[in-house]
Amino acid sequence: MENSGADASPASMRTRLLNGYQHADVLLHEGRIAGLLKLDRSGADYVVMQIQVAPALQGFGLGKALLLDYIEEARSAGKDVTLHVLKANPARGLYERLGFVVEGEDPQEFHMRLTLR
Repeated sequence: MENSGADASPASMRTRLLNGYQHADVLLHEGRIAGLLKLDRSGADYVVMQIQVAPALQGFGLGKALLLDYIEEARSAGKDVTLHVLKANPARGLYERLGFVVEGEDPQEFHMRLTLR
């Protein structure tokens, strides 16, 4: 977050964590917390609000698999998928490989869309 110029203070991180928490699922791997996934299906588009995978489990395709499942769900519902990604986050490459394109930006984030309709 700091590399993107975003506020990384404890208060800001707590606010970010609690935002949309009703859409959150805790990811478990072998009985241990492996990450957090927030997916909002309530609007005109499906929104990836937050995806976090524990560093020890990154690079094994877990995030990609989760996104592919969500994309298929959105496709079945006739909805596009949107997300925001911090400019310094290397996950942007994954999103682009899955077909997301940048449709806007702010000082810290790219706003991306996967058109499925």
